[in-house]
Amino acid sequence: MTFDVIIRGGEIIDGSGSVRYKKDIGLRGDTIAAIGELSGASAARIVDATGQVVAPGFIDMHSHADQTVLMYPSGESAIAQGITTSVCGQCGFSPAPLNRHWTACFWEWNWWDKVSPRKYYQEVVADLDMVKKHAKETDGLDITWSSFGEWLDVVERTRPGINIVPLVGHGTVRTAVMGTDYRRKATASEIEAMKRYVEEAMDSGAAGISNGMDYAPNCYCSVEESYEVIGVVARKGGLFSSHWRRTGLRQGLGDPGLINGIREAVDIAKKTGVKLQLAHLSPGYLVSPSPTPKLSVCAAEETLAVIDAALKDGVDLAFDVIPNHQTGGVLHVKYVAAVLAPWLKESGTLEQFAANLRAPDLREEIRQYVLSGKWFNLNPILQPGWANEMMIGKSKAGEFVGKTIAQIARERDQHPLDALMDVICADPYSILSRPSVGSDEVKRVFYRHPLAMVGIDTFLVNVTAEVKVPPYYLPNPNSFGGMARFIKRYALGLLGLEEGIRRITSLPAQRLGLKDRGLIAEGMKADIVVFNPEAVAEKSTDEEPRQYPEGFRWVFVNGQVAMEDGKLTLSRSGQVLRKNAQ
Repeated sequence: MTFDVIIRGGEIIDGSGSVRYKKDIGLRGDTIAAIGELSGASAARIVDATGQVVAPGFIDMHSHADQTVLMYPSGESAIAQGITTSVCGQCGFSPAPLNRHWTACFWEWNWWDKVSPRKYYQEVVADLDMVKKHAKETDGLDITWSSFGEWLDVVERTRPGINIVPLVGHGTVRTAVMGTDYRRKATASEIEAMKRYVEEAMDSGAAGISNGMDYAPNCYCSVEESYEVIGVVARKGGLFSSHWRRTGLRQGLGDPGLINGIREAVDIAKKTGVKLQLAHLSPGYLVSPSPTPKLSVCAAEETLAVIDAALKDGVDLAFDVIPNHQTGGVLHVKYVAAVLAPWLKESGTLEQFAANLRAPDLREEIRQYVLSGKWFNLNPILQPGWANEMMIGKSKAGEFVGKTIAQIARERDQHPLDALMDVICADPYSILSRPSVGSDEVKRVFYRHPLAMVGIDTFLVNVTAEVKVPPYYLPNPNSFGGMARFIKRYALGLLGLEEGIRRITSLPAQRLGLKDRGLIAEGMKADIVVFNPEAVAEKSTDEEPRQYPEGFRWVFVNGQVAMEDGKLTLSRSGQVLRKNAQ
C-alpha cells in the first residue's frame, strides 16, 4: 500500500469519546484512507507520532475568523493551537451582505475613527465607500463583494488556512436593509427584505444565522422580527447561534437581560423550531457586589437549570464556553489606562493622558461619567466590584504591583477611581492584570454539562497584530492559547482527555451536520492534530498575549501539512464548508 502520509506510533483519540488505542494512519489526498498496522506500507512522508496523541482537528464553535480571514488567510493563530475548523459570523456580525453601509465588528480600530469618529462609543454603522477606502489603505483589505455568496467566493479564492463554517449575522443584515436608521423597530417591508438577504445567504452556503442582542444594530430588533428572520433559517435546517441579551445595549445603563436573555433565545427556538446554540455561556445572574466562588457556582448551576428545563421541553439546544472567560472576548486590554479609553483617545498618547489626569476638572469629568454608569467598560452600577477585578501586573511604580485597585484605594484612603487615575499618573504604561475570582469554578460547572462545547471567540491573527492607536488593544490571549487552556484545565483536569477531545471534535461536528469531520475514521477528511497533552501550555501573558502555545507538533488540514514538527507551514489548505448550497 502507498499513501501520501503515514502517521505512525501515536495514541489515537478518535473523537468519539472511546478509549485511546495505538494504530497507524494512512492519508491519501484529503482523506483518511486506512487505520491499522501499516509497517509494510510506504508514503511520501512519514510522521513519527511516538509518545504523542493523534486526534481529529479541533472545531471552534464560536469564532470571528470571518472578519479577518482575508487579512490573515494562513490562520496561524488557529492552526498553532490545533484548530482546523471555525464556526464564524457570530454575535450578529458577518462581512456580508453589504448594501451601502458597513457594520463594525471591533477589529477596525486602526482606522475606524477616520470613518466615524466618536469620543465614547463607536458608531457601528458607517458609509461603505469610506470603509472601503480606509480598509484598503490601512489593512490592505479590498472589499469587493456585496452578497453573502460573493463573499464566500472571495474567501475560497483566497485559500484560507482553516475550514470556515459561515453564519450570516442578523445585525449585518439589518444594516443592509436599514442603514443608519436602525434605532427602531423594522417595518413589515424591511423585515421581508431582511428575509430575502438571509435566504440568499443560506442558499449560498451559510450554516445558519447569529444574533448579537447586546450590540447595535441587532439590539433594536423586535421579537417579531427575530421570529421572522430566524424562521427562514429554521425552514432551511440551519443553526441559530445566539449572543443572548446579557447587558443590554452597551451604552449607558442598558437593560441587563441575563437569564431573561437566555429565555428570549429559547423562546425564539420554540417559536421557529430552529436549532439553538447559546453562545459563550456565562452565569445568567448578577451577584453583587462581587461573587465568591460558591456564589458564582450557584449562579452557574441555576443558569444550567433553565437550559435543562428547555431541553426537557423539547428545544434542540446546546452551548459553548470560552476557556478563558476572565479575558473572554476578541481583544486584550494591555494598559491600565485603556480602561478609560475615551479620555486616553482624546489625549492621543499614554504620556499625555497621564499629564492630563493631573487636571482636577478632567478627573471630575471622568468620575461623574463613570459613576453615572454611562461607560460600559467600567460601570460601577452593573459591576460594583470592579476595583477587585483589576490588578496591576507590571509598573515602574513598584508600590502598586500585584495589588488590586481596591487594595490600593484602601491603603491610600481613596475612592477606587482616584486610585486608578493615580496609578496611571505614576506610570501610564502600567500593565493590567485580572485576578480570577470564581471564573474557573464557573467554567468547570458548565463544561461538566454533556452539551458543552468550546468557543474561542476571537479573530484570526498572527503575532504582529495590534491596535496601533489609543487604546492600544492587542489580540485576546484566547486567539493563541484558548484550546491549550481547555486541554490543560478542562480536558486533562476535569473531563478526561477522551471526553475533552470529543467536545471539540465529534460533538460540534454532529451539531453542525459535518458528516465527514470530527472523527479519526476511514473515509473521513484528514483534519488531524498530533500533540503531547502533557506538554500543552498556553504562553500568553498580560503584557504579551501574542505567543503561540507549546505541545502541538503536527496539524493537517484536508490532508495538507499546516504545522510540521512544531513549525507553521502556512499551507492554506482550508475550505469554506458550505451548507445547503444550491
